[in-house]
Amino acid sequence: MTTDDLIGKRVGGYEILDKVGQGGMATVYRAQQISMNRTVAIKILPRQFLSDDSYMARFNREVKIVSQLEHRNIVPVYDYGEYDGLPYIIMRYMPAGSIDDVLRKNGPLEAEKILHIVEQIAPALDYAHSKGVLHRDLKPSNVLMDDDGGAYITDFGIARILGETGPGITTQGVVGTPSYMSPEQAQGHELDGRSDVYSLGVMIFEMATGRRPFQSDTPYSIAVMQVTTPPPSPRVYNPRISVHFENVIYRALEKKPERRYLNSAALVDGMRSALTKAKTHDTQPGGVPRMEMTQPTPAQNMAPAQSPPPAQIAPSAAPSNTPAPLTGQPIYQEPFAPSGTLNPPGISYRPQRKKRGSGVLTSFAIGGLLGCGLLVVLAAIAVLVISLLMGSANSASQTSEGTQSGVLPTLDADSLTARANLLTGDGVVVTEEAAPTPSEFSPVGARPTRAAATEPGDALLFFSERSGNYDIYTIDLDTRVETQLTVDENTDSYPAVSPDGSMVVFQSNREGDFELYLMTIYGGSVRRLTTNDVIDRIPSWSPDGAWIVYSADTNNNGNHDLYIIRPDGSQQTLLFSNGQRNSHPRWSPDGRYIVFTTGQSNDAATWEIGRLELNYDAQQIPSAGDFVQLTNNSQSDSSPNFNADGSSIIYISDGIGGAAVARMDIDGNNQAVVYDGPGEEWGAHYSLDGTLIAFNSNMERAAGDDQLYIMNADGTDILQITNDGGYYPSFVP
Repeated sequence: MTTDDLIGKRVGGYEILDKVGQGGMATVYRAQQISMNRTVAIKILPRQFLSDDSYMARFNREVKIVSQLEHRNIVPVYDYGEYDGLPYIIMRYMPAGSIDDVLRKNGPLEAEKILHIVEQIAPALDYAHSKGVLHRDLKPSNVLMDDDGGAYITDFGIARILGETGPGITTQGVVGTPSYMSPEQAQGHELDGRSDVYSLGVMIFEMATGRRPFQSDTPYSIAVMQVTTPPPSPRVYNPRISVHFENVIYRALEKKPERRYLNSAALVDGMRSALTKAKTHDTQPGGVPRMEMTQPTPAQNMAPAQSPPPAQIAPSAAPSNTPAPLTGQPIYQEPFAPSGTLNPPGISYRPQRKKRGSGVLTSFAIGGLLGCGLLVVLAAIAVLVISLLMGSANSASQTSEGTQSGVLPTLDADSLTARANLLTGDGVVVTEEAAPTPSEFSPVGARPTRAAATEPGDALLFFSERSGNYDIYTIDLDTRVETQLTVDENTDSYPAVSPDGSMVVFQSNREGDFELYLMTIYGGSVRRLTTNDVIDRIPSWSPDGAWIVYSADTNNNGNHDLYIIRPDGSQQTLLFSNGQRNSHPRWSPDGRYIVFTTGQSNDAATWEIGRLELNYDAQQIPSAGDFVQLTNNSQSDSSPNFNADGSSIIYISDGIGGAAVARMDIDGNNQAVVYDGPGEEWGAHYSLDGTLIAFNSNMERAAGDDQLYIMNADGTDILQITNDGGYYPSFVP
């Protein structure tokens, strides 16, 4: 007897009416329960699977698990039995079919509809997790709908009970549907509820766009993409998706479980917040638009692999030698930190004062989006397309999706690094292969070589407080995919990228007081550069990458002197000292000058922009020459940076919200405000070609919630880049 022969038959007390679905391991029929005159669904294991112990185990397992789970949004099991040797399960009948059916019929769903569905199944998922049950195969075909829009999770056939001992469903390999499985599930690692959260994120991506984030020719290659490839931008496939909603999807699809939502309820909260923001913040106060996506090529959908997540630890306290803020007055720092927020330790605080004689203030009509100038993504990532060798039982479970529930070979490190280096441990192994041809993808960690640094830059380097401490990130300007570079419970801040884009120097208090550290642009090979008992801070590079200049509080009195050091830690040398607080040094592109902030330690009113001319000996070791003070006014001037040709200096001066972006010529002439928005702007840097300025500001939300922005060099066309916070952006070569 075949399963089709069952139509019209009476199985136990149920008359089978018609076939409604065919899954990987069972056939589902609509049936009438004679005793209660109600319609039910009956799930029957086909006879050809009876001799396969794994399928019998899965079928029996579903009964065992669902009998333990009583939740309004988990499809209930009414009965269980056997007919002519065929095991069956009787369940509630869902007339509207699965979400998969809804998507095939209607295409992508509106965000409100997606939220309505997820609001129902998320509590059910968290409930199952509270009972120690992981679903492991959450996907649209396993979420059923009733006539009233109710959503219900079904098919716990490959679910796992946490802490369960004894033989599992399979003796080897990875179980699940490759298109929806988490990276840790694809690698055969230990799982917790965040694995199901990832699968739910894939579902949300598909409901919002009508397609899955990862598609390829074989299930195995899709599983590899889950481990190695960042998801594409949902807004590329559905421009109606808001930036806020897209960010929720990105977080749910983080490669590392620690960076995802802790549970499904938190994911729902994120979705609700995103919809609220999308309705009330279509543009920013002042008319600043959100950043739009460019249409990438397939290779452009790739972005650098995500680094490990931050530890859930609060930031360290400031060292005892850090001057305390003056009581009763707002505080900010150089660069300006938002009022009322925790400033990264190691920075000398200063009292805010009322603006006096601010000079030129301008008002700008902030226009539309930047039409062009943002470049293609940093690097494309290699995707291994490896033939999947699956057993006969697994072949039987193929579905029309092309991504079936079944058993995959475990994705161990050796198989995954055949052509691409993968994220391992605390960092990324950087390949040393030549730049790929246009027809090839770049290996993970390999970056195409730029012919010259004449482009605006396609990524920003910045630091941000995301999980209770400050870490360093990059954000791709085409896809807005963020990559976390440092993972430490201490404060990592004020990063500066080397001229060739390969290294990053930053300050951190990992050893107590603030020292300088060096790492690759991918966050690997972190090493300490300075070692002493004083605060070393805000480093930057010489234009040839041979030197790093920074400021140090060598006398522990709040004043800072300028020092230089080689990137290998040698030739640490005092460059300039005048008994003042000298900080934020930046080299001119031709190497002739260094500009910096100079003034009294705890009096921001005295801070001005200084310029130091450099002399070089035969070994090209710089020494201090003539010093000139470029600004001299009652305003607080700080944080200078050169433009690409060295003719202009951008800096921070007093403004409406506490600070504004200003510029002047290299000789100090033609001082003018470039942008003075409703918030406090700081951390301004020119792009590599001088056409753009990146900065951070708290203009959009309450004070203390800074975001990154980009504008034209003349202060027009401001675009918001981040939604989760950021400070001190600079363009990556």
